[in-house]
This record gives sequence, C-alpha cells and structure tokens, in this order.
Amino acid sequence: MNKAKFISVAFSLVFVVFFAFACGPSVNKEMADAEAALQAARDAGAQGTPEYQAAEELIEKAREMLAAGNKDAARQLLEEARFKAIEAEGKAKNQAYVESVDIGSMEETLGSLSPSGSSFGLVDVFFNYDSQNITSESRSVLNQNASIINNSGGKFQVVVIEGYCDIRGTEEYNLALGQRRAESTKNYLVGLGVSPSKVQAVSKGETEQFAFGTSDYDYQQNRRAHFVPAF
Repeated sequence: MNKAKFISVAFSLVFVVFFAFACGPSVNKEMADAEAALQAARDAGAQGTPEYQAAEELIEKAREMLAAGNKDAARQLLEEARFKAIEAEGKAKNQAYVESVDIGSMEETLGSLSPSGSSFGLVDVFFNYDSQNITSESRSVLNQNASIINNSGGKFQVVVIEGYCDIRGTEEYNLALGQRRAESTKNYLVGLGVSPSKVQAVSKGETEQFAFGTSDYDYQQNRRAHFVPAF
C-alpha cells in the first residue's frame, strides 16, 4: 500500500470513528432489551397488568421518537419500558405462585421464621411521597439485592420485605400503602429472576419508624422497603 492510499484509508477510519461518537451509540440494543423484557413479561402472562401496558406504550412512543430523529428521548423511554416490563413479569409470576400454594400454610411458615440477625448486604430502597413506584435510584440497588438473594445458598430461608410509611395519613391507609410498597419491591426482584418463594412482602405501615422527627428528611427515611433475611 503506497503512502497516499494509507493516509486516505487512515483518514476514512478516523472519520468513521468520529462520526460514530458524534452521533452517539445506537439505540438498537436498548430497543432489543426492552422488547426482550416485554416478551418475557408476555410469556409470564402479564398482558393484563398496568405495568405491561405501560411498557408497551413506552416502546411505541420510543418508536415515534426514533422516527422523529430524537434518539436521546427514545433511549430514555426504552429504559423505562424495560423496567416496567420487569415489574410486569414479576407481578405475573408472583400471582401465579400465590395461586399455586396454600396461603394459610405459607403464612404459618412465615410466622415461624426468625430474623437472621444479619442483612447479608441487602440495602433498603426508598419511595416518593404517597407512592409505591420503584424509583430509578432504587433499580441498581435492587439489581444488587437480587444478586445477593440468588447467590445466598442456604444462608437464609426467605427474605421478608417490609413496607414502611411516614406518619402522614391514617394508620389503615398507611398499612395498605406499606403493603403495596413491599409488593412492588417483591415484583421487581422476581422480575429480575428471584424465586417468588424466596421473598415475602409484609406491611409495617407507620407502626415502626426509622426516624422520629417531622422534617422532610425524617419522612423520607420512613418511606422505605426494608429487607430482613430469616431462617
């Protein structure tokens, strides 16, 4: 290869690399990941859940954004769609599990368990005011928690997910909200591959508190899902 041709080829390669970085990474992977998560949710029988419908709508909106040339917006929508599909899959698997076991026996077993005394590295996640939705900040934490649970071996029999609330609202309302928070956390973990038999959701409502003040910080500390491994 002569010098002129070598310089021409080298310049072309530099241009291609520069163009790729300037245009940003392709959204093909994000689209494939979102569609794969939606398919997994569909296979689990989640089509009737609000989470599945939300994921489907987000993917459609992402396609519209791509057609309009807005890749960044499409990428964000696809990421959210994948998370919603994970929740939908977990919700469907949890429902199937509940329908397959004797609830009385399961509650009796749960009542006989004792806390292990160690968190095994499981980290709590927090919720926005009056919400049971998993936040974007909580997703990476739950990914780590799912890995810990899946690789726990015989360290503990089950992880009890306790849903907590701040003191605003009635006790009855907060017990219901705490249950929804615990269940949405469980759904997400099951969607990540945790066995439904390995996690159980219970509500603590406002009956126990992690912070006892009335500042925004104190309220935030009490809006959480807390993880208690048990034998």
